[in-house]
Amino acid sequence: MTLLVPLALLSLLTLPIIVVLHMMQSRRRRVEVPSLLLWRQIPLQATAHRRRRLRLTLLLFLHLLVALLIGVALAQPEITLPWTSARTWAIIIDTSTSMALVEGGSSRLERARQRAAVLIREMRGADQVVLIGAGPRPRLIDRGHVADSARLLGALNTLDIEGSGSDLVGAFTIAETLLFDQPGAEIFVLTDGALPPPNVSNIRFPIHIEVIGTEQPNRAVATLAARTDAAQAIHIYARLVNAGNRLFRGPVQLWLDDQLQLTEQVSMQPGAVLELSWTLPGPAQQVRLAFDGADGLPLDDTATVIVNNRRPIRVLLVADDSPALVRALQAMPDVVVTAVTPAAYVAEQSTTADVTILVQTLPARWPTGGVLVINPPAGSLLDVRGTTTAIPSITLTPAGETLLRDVNLSGIDWGAITVIEPPDWLTPLAFSGDHPLILRGRVERSEVAVWNVDLTDHPLTRRLAFPLLVARTIRSLAPPPLPAAVITGETLLYQADLRTTQLEITAPDGKRDVFDVQPALPVAITLTQTGLFRIREWADDQAIHEAHLPVNAGTLAEADPTPRMSNTTISPAVTLTQTKPIATPQPLWSWLIMMAIIILVVEWLYIQRRSVQEVR
Repeated sequence: MTLLVPLALLSLLTLPIIVVLHMMQSRRRRVEVPSLLLWRQIPLQATAHRRRRLRLTLLLFLHLLVALLIGVALAQPEITLPWTSARTWAIIIDTSTSMALVEGGSSRLERARQRAAVLIREMRGADQVVLIGAGPRPRLIDRGHVADSARLLGALNTLDIEGSGSDLVGAFTIAETLLFDQPGAEIFVLTDGALPPPNVSNIRFPIHIEVIGTEQPNRAVATLAARTDAAQAIHIYARLVNAGNRLFRGPVQLWLDDQLQLTEQVSMQPGAVLELSWTLPGPAQQVRLAFDGADGLPLDDTATVIVNNRRPIRVLLVADDSPALVRALQAMPDVVVTAVTPAAYVAEQSTTADVTILVQTLPARWPTGGVLVINPPAGSLLDVRGTTTAIPSITLTPAGETLLRDVNLSGIDWGAITVIEPPDWLTPLAFSGDHPLILRGRVERSEVAVWNVDLTDHPLTRRLAFPLLVARTIRSLAPPPLPAAVITGETLLYQADLRTTQLEITAPDGKRDVFDVQPALPVAITLTQTGLFRIREWADDQAIHEAHLPVNAGTLAEADPTPRMSNTTISPAVTLTQTKPIATPQPLWSWLIMMAIIILVVEWLYIQRRSVQEVR
């Protein structure tokens, strides 16, 4: 036991003072008698030098005990017991796809949650638990002490499969950061060991690896791809895996847009990879492959891809006459062109267009979305300073390499080009001499490209580079297409239309999430469910785009759920910085004060009872 304020023990000097006071107090009792005559006949005895003796009474004992407790409490004692050693555990739970495999009536993840719950309930005193999920991206789930056990168990119950792959190395990094200088630090890893074991040689805390699950067969769709040709025929490629020790025979079904197209019997040798391909008549938007793997992991028995996830581009062409441009636009698939004259154009028309093309005209304000300005006239939006004669050679800037790479613009007589003083938000992509020829920039909710050239009977329109330049510019002004499919656990950086203010994501289970969208900033979407997600873009109250995105679980890396680890405890190398369990001192002063208060209450009750008896 240690004392934080040892000088406070001087207060124990009150103990002899209490004893003296008890010796000095009168021991006579007041008694009512009928007469004093008999008392007068008793001879007087000398009592001055009679020795007083201390009477051991209950009140004296209680007074001394209260004074002792308060005096020791003022010294603030602390006691260290061997069973008060604080422990800190980091529990890392594997949340990869293979943990969804069901064996023995429950999934591996459920058994991992049960084991983690046991560890949480074993906390005592000042123990602390840190919960970490080890999915494709490791994350801190929660942390807390004994008083937080209910919250920790609740967070544990909400833990679910997070996708393909398990970043145990990243989970160890989180654990080491949170366990730094913590007493009794240990790491518990609950995993099925289906992925190669990580390198733990640099971990300086004891690691207890508990493998959940046994060797189980599994069949999976590892790859599915589809594309169309010019005749709208759909070419499909699939790769199936038999991760088991038995021959597998079963039907494989192929669906186009939820319509069953064919059923084919396949046979796979143990541990084999089977490649399949088909060509089916189109058109179709969605291809789905499914088969019954007769295993405990049905998540990877199905895969879906979108044949063409390129979003249609609605183009509003504002021009008096531009036949070459119209031909180039109509040659682009998935492009719908609406033409109006500058006199008939109103700003509200651009709200329904993905890209607005302004030929020799500028409105009072920039249309929202993509904007292509060709041969801009003098106006308030751009500082146009007349025209000048261009030189044949064109100089590309580093910013123009992506758009203009492999576009042959040499040897063109550009003629007269518009001279403008570009604002700060416009970046030149190509120069003709010292004058910008092609510019690109973003202002508010508008992505703007500017061509400082008059296309009327221009030599550029007769070159093969012209439709390529038009196609690249239009597609760069429109949002990029979605991938054909993604793997569970991937984070999709969704680039919405500049007009979009809100993004609505509906998961396969019907859960809907709405994200606020800032102009030109991608939205990070983590997809942890398998199935078909629906994505909608809203411009205020108007839906401007809808798309579907399949999320699949099958991968070659996780097709085999056989554990590659075993139950083991890894002790770190002994270093000077190794953290050891430290017994935590427990303060006693509060308990002593509480006992003193209880004794004072008992003393008061005793005095009250005795007073009542004396009155009687």
